[in-house]
Amino acid sequence: MTKNAIQIFFNTRNPLFTLMCVGLLLFSSSRLSFAIVIAAALVWVYVLTALVVFAARPILPRDGRSVIVVFLSSLITIFFLFVLWFISPLLTIELLYVTALVPVCFIGTFPLERLDSLNVSETAVETLSQACVTGCVIIALSLVREPLGFMTLSFPGGAQGFIELFNASGATDFFPLRILAMASGALLLLGYITALFYTIINRSRRRPV
Repeated sequence: MTKNAIQIFFNTRNPLFTLMCVGLLLFSSSRLSFAIVIAAALVWVYVLTALVVFAARPILPRDGRSVIVVFLSSLITIFFLFVLWFISPLLTIELLYVTALVPVCFIGTFPLERLDSLNVSETAVETLSQACVTGCVIIALSLVREPLGFMTLSFPGGAQGFIELFNASGATDFFPLRILAMASGALLLLGYITALFYTIINRSRRRPV
């Protein structure tokens, strides 16, 4: 694994700090079932788009490459939604808008100029690492937001698109917990994660080599 792939979470190219991914983080982390599907979509879109662009690199023009990558990533996202439709139509409808943000996140986080200096295995590893980091952050947020905000925990599957592993929604109506289910609660959690990130970065910089 390359050094850049290993350090994806601890550098300035972290997807968590790209504004293009904030909407994806907020909307997809409300439930664990949604987070798992979006994490799979991230892996699908990131890796396949990067590999297709790498394979077509000799024929792609340098001017306008970003436009072509936007088209390819959007097309690959549509393929993912098409497959998801056969698995769970209701889940596809619920996540249609959120999944459409995945290509936007890819364009905002993956530096296309790096493809010129990577081989095929490094391209696959780096894009897979970026997708996994973003997916893990979304799943981690959902593991806090859904149990504390909705008093439930869901998993993809079933006729309704997700199965509730437990449901204690009537146990409490404590507002500070309910706020985690809202976008404002997600922003608070995101702020805490950002503060933790910069704390780790600052401590690592002060550490003697």
